[in-house]
Amino acid sequence: MINIKYQILIVSLILSSLLWLSLNLDQTYEIQRSVPVKINVEKPYAVSNIIPLNLEVKVKGKGWSLLRLFTSLKLEFNYDLNYTNNMRYVIDVKQFLNENVGLGQNLSITYVNPDTLYVQLGKYEEKYFKILPNINVLCSQGYQTVGVPVIEPDSIKVGGSALILSKLNNIFTSEITYSGVNANINDIVRISDSLSNILRFFREEVGVHIKVELAAEKELQKVELKIPDLPQDYDVLLIPQNINIELKGGVKQLSEIDNNKILAIIDYKTILADTTGAVVPRFVLPEGMKVISYKPDKIQYVIKKK
Repeated sequence: MINIKYQILIVSLILSSLLWLSLNLDQTYEIQRSVPVKINVEKPYAVSNIIPLNLEVKVKGKGWSLLRLFTSLKLEFNYDLNYTNNMRYVIDVKQFLNENVGLGQNLSITYVNPDTLYVQLGKYEEKYFKILPNINVLCSQGYQTVGVPVIEPDSIKVGGSALILSKLNNIFTSEITYSGVNANINDIVRISDSLSNILRFFREEVGVHIKVELAAEKELQKVELKIPDLPQDYDVLLIPQNINIELKGGVKQLSEIDNNKILAIIDYKTILADTTGAVVPRFVLPEGMKVISYKPDKIQYVIKKK
């Protein structure tokens, strides 16, 4: 008897939910969507100005019809630009969307930002660009990264307007963060899509390899101080001429380090700018290694003309 009551209750809840859903979906709503922008141009031309990656679009219609935006209807701005001896074009975005995305009679676009796209064409070229990582690594306690991330391949071919390509120095990976890391990272990451609607990337993914080791500390004694920019007609006596350095790095990395693999530098211009009689060194270290402390922490000097 109790089971029957529960069954009746469940059926009643389902029917009431369906009725509520039916009544609400019959109402008129307006929703906002981000619509990707793609301008297609045949060689030997390409888009030579920056255009937005996405449009801000509002669509109005009954709830039943709006459901299509989440199921069968793919809302995108995919525009084929046919070259007609003109290097500049103006596109009415709202008109194109209403006429080409198949909204039907029950849906209408009420707002588009931007509502107009200005497109300029230029000569198409292809060049190779180095890939730089846009990667953050948050290691578990007691671990750290060693060296720089290795990208494979380290460069890719990119096609697009000669003007746009001339302004690029590098291509970045998509931004990605690894958390709680306690082992080497070997992963596949995508190329940044910041210019993907006007450039052609001949490869969309690259491999990334990052070394991670247990963190440790090591002291190097009597590291020689150097003045690389000292003029030939001057001598500088440093007091002292050697320092002890406490380093932090990966266990394997520290096991391979010695005095010859780091630089402790006093810049001559720093000495000239000093008014206290003592300066601090700077260090050139392998990537991923850092100086915890050094003694003495101030270096005195005497300048002599030869």
